[in-house]
Amino acid sequence: MSHALFENIYVEKNAASDAVTLRILERLGCSDPEYIVHYKDVFDLRKEGCASGRSLILARNPGKHLYEGAPVCQSFGNEHFYYSPGVMNCIYDCEYCFLKGMYPGRDICIFTDIEETFAEIEKLEKDFPVYVCASYNTDLNALESITGFVSEWCREALEHENISVELRTKCSRTDIYKNLPVSQRAIFAFTLSPDEVTERFEKGTPGLSERIGAVNAAMEAGFPVRLCFDPMIYFRNWEDSYTAMIDKVASSVDLSKVRDISIGSFRISDQYLKNMRKKFPESEVVQYPYVCVSGYYQYPDKVRIRMEDHIKGLIAGKCPGALIYDWR
Repeated sequence: MSHALFENIYVEKNAASDAVTLRILERLGCSDPEYIVHYKDVFDLRKEGCASGRSLILARNPGKHLYEGAPVCQSFGNEHFYYSPGVMNCIYDCEYCFLKGMYPGRDICIFTDIEETFAEIEKLEKDFPVYVCASYNTDLNALESITGFVSEWCREALEHENISVELRTKCSRTDIYKNLPVSQRAIFAFTLSPDEVTERFEKGTPGLSERIGAVNAAMEAGFPVRLCFDPMIYFRNWEDSYTAMIDKVASSVDLSKVRDISIGSFRISDQYLKNMRKKFPESEVVQYPYVCVSGYYQYPDKVRIRMEDHIKGLIAGKCPGALIYDWR
């Protein structure tokens, strides 16, 4: 059965009776999905560019529910930093996204056994505070009307003093925050990009003004908000574009009320970039001559330092007391 977002909907037989599966199928108005034995029967076979649409797969996670954060991901001072692969792939189509090098195609797989993820986190939090990035492999905010996972993660943070959750997003929805369980341990981290970056490299994503609207909605609802100017993308006139972006953000958001700010230039694992370069030979951002440092591609220091220092200086000028993190 097709849906506005998905050309086909597949369900693993062992996940067919899961509460999350039934909820998602009901929300999508799907009464006749195609049943499969294993999500990889579909997910790993669909190659980028082989079809115009994407499929949705509902399955149980056969592997780990938590992974330790990668070296190029910011931990924000948290010693026990993890990410959850509860959903694989994103409805947005950002040209530089590492998911394009990680997954074979555009299909989205939602793991329906989220309670197993929570059980694993709750086991860890008995011994130490746990910090979890819940939207590492997707944008949960953009899928909230389908999954309801944002609400569940917020509730998990509210009910457990040793669990903090980051929900990273580019979504412009402003309506969801007033209906979520509010906690200072549920952090909404908004990726903000200049309009030129959005138009050229972040296909299908909301523009800067729309994302700023969501930032303010989350803050008004009482959630801590992180602003992420990360990844910064190099292109001609980047300096003017990022300067205009910071001016716009500073005039539209009360930066003194923002929890903290994340800054980082584009970086990616060597294998993911190699995969992407095979898929997208015409991509300006993918084919840039990066340098490889300890298994990760990044801009040459001359470019990287100039970009990151530029935006740090702009923020310091607009909000001298801002808490700024960078991935170094």
